[in-house]
Amino acid sequence: MTCFICIAIAVQGLILALISLIDSNFAVVISTLAYTVLMLATFIYTRITKKLNFFYVSASIMVTCLTLWFLYSGGTEGFGIIWIAVIPLFTLYLIPYKGFIILNFSVLLFLIAGLWTPLKNTTFVYGFTDVFKTRFPLLYFFEFAFSIFLKNRIYKTERELVEQKDMLTSENKMAALIQKSFFRQEVSLFQGWDIACTCIPLAGISGDLYDIYPKQNEEPSLEKKPDDASEKEEIGGLGIFDSSGHGITTGIITMLAKNIFKQEFYENKNKDIVELMEKINLRFNVEKGEVDTYMTGIFVRMKDLDAKGNGQIEFVNAGHQAPVLYRKKNGSFELINNSTLSVGAIGLSSIDPYYDSINITLEKGDELILYTDGVINVCAPGGRRLGSQGFINILASNIDKDADSQLSDIISDIASFKGMEPSKDDMTIMLLRYQGL
Repeated sequence: MTCFICIAIAVQGLILALISLIDSNFAVVISTLAYTVLMLATFIYTRITKKLNFFYVSASIMVTCLTLWFLYSGGTEGFGIIWIAVIPLFTLYLIPYKGFIILNFSVLLFLIAGLWTPLKNTTFVYGFTDVFKTRFPLLYFFEFAFSIFLKNRIYKTERELVEQKDMLTSENKMAALIQKSFFRQEVSLFQGWDIACTCIPLAGISGDLYDIYPKQNEEPSLEKKPDDASEKEEIGGLGIFDSSGHGITTGIITMLAKNIFKQEFYENKNKDIVELMEKINLRFNVEKGEVDTYMTGIFVRMKDLDAKGNGQIEFVNAGHQAPVLYRKKNGSFELINNSTLSVGAIGLSSIDPYYDSINITLEKGDELILYTDGVINVCAPGGRRLGSQGFINILASNIDKDADSQLSDIISDIASFKGMEPSKDDMTIMLLRYQGL
């Protein structure tokens, strides 16, 4: 807006200078060209530095000089009168509160000095009519007083908005802290699996969610030593989910969802995984109430090893990004897409979902990579999107490392790809590598 005003005033000054040149009014030509150059310089400075301090100074200088010129020359066919009359309104939105008061009070003093003091009868002041000399400072005073009232209201409104913004920022930080504490989970080596996970929120509060479900033993062995650090947990399953929207409401929904998913996973551990997802969808729709949101996600359940000691997993993809499967034997990567029958996410009350399960056997060194769409939607400067293939290329360059190192380097490579381009969504990645027993 400031740049537009600078250009508008500069163009107006240039046009006026050309008209005055035709009329051979060289004094007006020089004065208008002077503030035209000043506004152009202000425009260039503001565009380069993105700061408004020079504009505040240049606008004040221009207004003061035009006031003095108006008193001396009388303006050009009423332009000076119009200009002086709109100065309070012109500076109302453009100059900070103190600067606005000082500038307009100075203009008022110039008008009083020029039109109400003995200076009015000298060659330094234009020969205005007595009626104009009497009334114009009064007109300007009342306009200035009204502008102060408006400026004060604007100032109070701006202060209230700043206070509300600070309060909202504080609440967002607190909500993010609560969510982070609620989501805190130690990811360690499980029996036969090397797992690494990360969630990078776009803002403080994340709409992404991941969770890991250790296997619960109904009859713990009396011979097991609970303080034995070498004893690794068994993993029962895990999940990754992405909620629509952002903000505090989304953060609350993800915490609600985490609780629902965890409870349903353990309460239905002996039921078919498709039935489990149907129960989750039904309960999520009921408990979120009228909140217009939904989630995509992948629920993974570990199964018993096959006869060759290979790991077996079963998962349901509820409208989420297709996971990537790495086969160590041939070094290949592939996207595991849903069947054509599968449709629906979690929490879409207007759609009856149909979930389909997928079974995968993992040999030693094979890896399943789960992620949210914020990962593949990052863009490099210029707008080039990472995409699924770009993500797979990053995975391939880091696949030979352990899960923690691999994840760290993947995040670094994504950051290098996007450079200074801001992310547009939360990013969550889960690496699930089968190590064998």
